[in-house]
Amino acid sequence: MNTPTSTFWSRRALLKRGLGLVGLTVGGLLTSRSMADVLTQPTPRQGLGPFFPDDGDEIDAIREDLDSTLPISQANDQDLTFVKGRKGKAQGQVIILSGHVLDAQTSQPIPHTTLIMWSASASGRYNHTGDEGTHSFPHPKTGEIIHRTHDEHFQYWGKAVTNRQGEYWFKTIVPGFYPIDLRAGLYRPSHLHVKILPPQSPTLVTQLYFRGDQIPNNALNQELLPKDVVILDAGLTPEEQERVIVDYAPDPSGKITDGLIGHYDFVIPS
Repeated sequence: MNTPTSTFWSRRALLKRGLGLVGLTVGGLLTSRSMADVLTQPTPRQGLGPFFPDDGDEIDAIREDLDSTLPISQANDQDLTFVKGRKGKAQGQVIILSGHVLDAQTSQPIPHTTLIMWSASASGRYNHTGDEGTHSFPHPKTGEIIHRTHDEHFQYWGKAVTNRQGEYWFKTIVPGFYPIDLRAGLYRPSHLHVKILPPQSPTLVTQLYFRGDQIPNNALNQELLPKDVVILDAGLTPEEQERVIVDYAPDPSGKITDGLIGHYDFVIPS
């Protein structure tokens, strides 16, 4: 693999190679769960949240696929770090998340599964008219004023479809944490929303959280996780909480230099 990193991890190259990058992460990089645990425990369900990308709710109607029969949530690809036709790249720490979609009963991969991922920007703002919360707030540790702003170069949501081996990948950024009740000191930690639509199984909706020395506000995110309202509302046990945290780190091989790498296998209950 002698192609320069900047070219290899371009959207064109990622799409050309399909899900080949999954092979770089499986079995080699940090993961918060052992493979045996992954293959036997279904991914915990969590709420859809109020900012799912529905047609008409977006502030900025990003649609890379102009097929009007598609819902807007499925009109974008799996590289969220820039928007086709716009000059510039998304703000924030780039990450590459990859893994499999597996059947909980058989531990077999589920091909042709659609995954929809959406999140806030690096400053914690959604591309959604319903995000009318506090747009500026002090960092709870440093006091620095954080402005939750719209990033016109961030794609905000994307779609991936698993290959025959049940593999998927997304390239995106670490979303910002944001307040939900400043007086009560309640914040949502950085998180990714994911909706998984297997062809023969019920839809699974969940959220993934971040851990890693190079993740922005890593220590604060770990402090916020056990108090998170979504985790508490879902009734997740400490063990289940651990199963929705993804560890991110630089590629130990040095081949990937423009983002941190994380691995996650979604396990779908039958």
